[in-house]
Order: sequence, then C-alpha cells, then structure tokens
Amino acid sequence: MEQDEMWADALLRDLPSEPAGPALQARILADFDRTAGRRAGGVAGWMARMRDAVWPGVPLWRPAGALAFALALGVLTGIYLPLEETAEQTTAIALDEAPSFDLGDAS
Repeated sequence: MEQDEMWADALLRDLPSEPAGPALQARILADFDRTAGRRAGGVAGWMARMRDAVWPGVPLWRPAGALAFALALGVLTGIYLPLEETAEQTTAIALDEAPSFDLGDAS
C-alpha cells in the first residue's frame, strides 16, 4: 500500500500545474451556490421559507415572538372575559334518558 501512495505522490508531483480559467471558476462557484441552496432544504430551509412568507427579511425571533404574543393575548382574553351566561340549559342531551332498544319482531 505504501508503494502505491509513493507512486501516486510522484505522479502528481510531476504533473504541470495550470490555473483554472475564469469560466471554470464561475462554473464551480455557481455549482457550489446551487448545492448549498439545495442543502438548505431540511427543517432550517423550511423554517426560513415560512418566515419569509409571513414576514420577509426579518430574523426568525420576530414572527415567533408575534405568534407567542398573540397566543398569550388570546389565552388571557379567554380566561378573564366571561362568557355570556344563559338562564338555563333547555336542550336535551342524548344521555339524559336511558337508551331504549326496540328490536321488534326480529327477536
């Protein structure tokens, strides 16, 4: 194995080095950007897309803070504002009476 490594090192050392042209550099950078954009998929990418759909160009804590504030306001409103009270419940619930099963002539 060591001989193979030595042979490969000698072969690569003897090769002439040529700088990459501007077109190749642009292609490599464009491929990198496209690959990085694809990797941003996952949960972080999904959260970023949702954040940009709700409130574009802000950090993630702002929409999350607005949602938490609205949730707290809704809960507090539900706790402290009483519902309209009615005098008496007049609707019949199905479980107020014992169930009756009439099988008729089938029994």
